Amino acid sequence: MKSLVLLAGCGLGDGSCIEEVILTYLALDKYNWSYQPVAHAMEAPSINHISEEPEEKRNILVESARIGRGTIQELDCVNPDDFDCLLIPGGIGLLSNYRNNESVRKLVLSFAEQGKPIATMCAGIDFLRCLLGESLLQTECETLSANGFCCDRSRNVYYTPAFRKAKNLCEVQEGIDCMIQALDSCNKNS
Repeated sequence: MKSLVLLAGCGLGDGSCIEEVILTYLALDKYNWSYQPVAHAMEAPSINHISEEPEEKRNILVESARIGRGTIQELDCVNPDDFDCLLIPGGIGLLSNYRNNESVRKLVLSFAEQGKPIATMCAGIDFLRCLLGESLLQTECETLSANGFCCDRSRNVYYTPAFRKAKNLCEVQEGIDCMIQALDSCNKNS
C-alpha cells in the first residue's frame, strides 16, 4: 500500500507532533507500506516550545523536512491519485496552519470523494471535522482508549487518540500500530 503522510511543520505547538510522525513511520515500515511525506510550502508563525510564546514566521515545508526523512515533497507537486491512503499525524499546526488552506482541503476531499482511507490521530480528528463534518466519529471517540482506534467504515476514516488520551509513548505506539494494522488488513481483504 502506498500512503501519503501530511505534515504541518515540526513540533506539537505549531506543526505536526514529532512523536506521532515517527511512530507512524515505524508502523508503516512494520507493515511494509511505502509512504511519501508532504507539506505545503507556506509561511506560518512558529512557537517557542519552551516559553510557548510566538516567534518568527517559518516555512511549513522547510520545517516539515526536519521529520520528512529527506524525501518530503511539496503538497502541490503530488497527485493524490497515485496513493492508496492519506495519513495525518496530530499536532496543533494542522488547525493553525491548514484549517483554511485550499490545497490541503482539496487533498483531503480528493481522498474522501474517492473513498480512499484517511487515518489520523490526536488533533487530526478536529482538523478532519472542519472539512468532513463535525459529527465525524463523535460518539466513537468518547470511550476510545489511547491504545485503540475507531473508524467510520462508510467514510473510510480511521482515528486513534494518541496523546489526547495517552499516559505514555507506548500507548500512543499501540494505538497507531493497531490502526495501521487494521488498514493493512482491510487492504489485503479488498
